[in-house]
Amino acid sequence: MRNKLISGLAGAVFSFAASGLALAADLGVKAPLPPPTPVYNWTGFYVGGNAGVGLGTFKTDFNASGTTVDTLTISGTPEVALTAAVAGSGFDEVYPAGFIGGGQAGFNWQLSPIWVVGAEADFQGADEKEHSTPTFGVSGPISGFTPGGPASGTVSGTAAFQFEAKIQWFGTARVRAGYLFGDEAVLTYVTGGLAYGKVDVAGTSTLTDPLHNLPSITQAFDHSNVNTGWVVGSGTEGKLLNFPGWTYRIEGLYMDLGHLDGTGPGASTSATIVSGSVVTHFALNAGPVHTNTHFTDTILRAGLSYQFH
Repeated sequence: MRNKLISGLAGAVFSFAASGLALAADLGVKAPLPPPTPVYNWTGFYVGGNAGVGLGTFKTDFNASGTTVDTLTISGTPEVALTAAVAGSGFDEVYPAGFIGGGQAGFNWQLSPIWVVGAEADFQGADEKEHSTPTFGVSGPISGFTPGGPASGTVSGTAAFQFEAKIQWFGTARVRAGYLFGDEAVLTYVTGGLAYGKVDVAGTSTLTDPLHNLPSITQAFDHSNVNTGWVVGSGTEGKLLNFPGWTYRIEGLYMDLGHLDGTGPGASTSATIVSGSVVTHFALNAGPVHTNTHFTDTILRAGLSYQFH
């Protein structure tokens, strides 16, 4: 009886073990579950390059003042002595468009599955320049005396400019903050911060004698400076499929590089006419020309970056 019980128990154990092995074999041939889709990690340093176009708006105010026109006629005793103090001002606006290109570097912090903040700096070469030839009038009152008594009235002339305004290069240092879409591989962001750049205004001013048709006089001016200002904008950046670590971007910025002031040196011309005993001296003294140019720029560019995880 005992032997039969042991034999039955051994048979049950064997049957259970065999069933377990068969079940394990069945499980072993089933396909494993697919791994979860990897999530793109935005935290880390990155470097890259970009290219695009700059669409500028350069506004210039001109002021010509301190100009005098003098006549002195002598025939034994002074007979005519006239002076006219003339001045004028004008305004011009140009819209240069040119190629820009450069590089960017920065760092991102992914604060949550959907929010990213960061800091970025870039430096750009620029080919943004435009010529213009504005003309405006100058005028002023006449003072002095003639054989008939004190002089009165006004005189007028023209001041003609030929100038070029340009942005030679610029850079920015900005913060960025954005929202992640989809599988967290596309970042839409806003950005803003400091801007700086090399700006320049150069040209000539030609004053036509408003009283005696003396030869016109021309003075040159050339002003440049590294200005600072501000920049704001937005963009979209996303990972490139099949290229781990690489991202593309499309970005638009508005930049204000402030004002550039300049002053020309002034110029003068004179002539003397002798007719018998009558000697007449003419003099035209053109005062310094003052310019004030405001530089703003709309930037549209695309780029690639590589992120170091």
